[in-house]
Amino acid sequence: MLTRTKAILLHHVRYSDNSLIAHFYTQEYGRLAVMVKGISSRRGSARFNYFQPLNIFNIELYYYDNREMHNLKEMNLAYIPGNISSDINRTTVAMFISEILNNIIREEDVNRPLFDFVESSVITLDGMVTGISNFHLWFLVALTDYAGIGPSHTSMTNCWFDMLTGQFTPQQPMHPDCLDPDGARVLNLLLQMPAEDIASLKLSGDERTGLLTRLLKYYNLHLPGIREIRSLQVLKDIFN
Repeated sequence: MLTRTKAILLHHVRYSDNSLIAHFYTQEYGRLAVMVKGISSRRGSARFNYFQPLNIFNIELYYYDNREMHNLKEMNLAYIPGNISSDINRTTVAMFISEILNNIIREEDVNRPLFDFVESSVITLDGMVTGISNFHLWFLVALTDYAGIGPSHTSMTNCWFDMLTGQFTPQQPMHPDCLDPDGARVLNLLLQMPAEDIASLKLSGDERTGLLTRLLKYYNLHLPGIREIRSLQVLKDIFN
């Protein structure tokens, strides 16, 4: 069936000298693996340059029920990024986010609110002037709701966060998988903070790295099977 949909690029791999397999998260069909042919031609070479993490496309493809692979007919950028591809900080954040999404989004898992969230997040990252160093933390926290593992909110102060239960608690948990009151305070702020306000969150490099490590542990506790994030060390080096 020939169909059209908006799609966000999660990952791609070369299949041959003339083709690649692109993994998209699409608006209408969820996650799809799509064969892209003809990239060795002059026109195809230009198209290959489009395949940057989190680029947003309008694609036309041959979609096949009960098949793992689909075939691209045509594509064009639905949103032309102005800064992500040219700014190393934004590029690194985009690579990290795409790896996270590539890990947690399952095959053909249609979730329109998640698609809209990711699309708006990409556009926000591309356009924001300040707060880029905190964006990956904000995104990880906001994504938990769409992944079904959202922590509870709290009005408590000086509390701990139990990563096993996803609850804030006035008492220190009797296990190591928790955030201390400083980390819990930042987490609660991020849960309530729009992306436009994250520049107001003042964190040292060590605080940022520590919270990132704990957030990834939280994901692994509740979504087992997340593979190694290859861009993680680069992200830590840039924002530490």
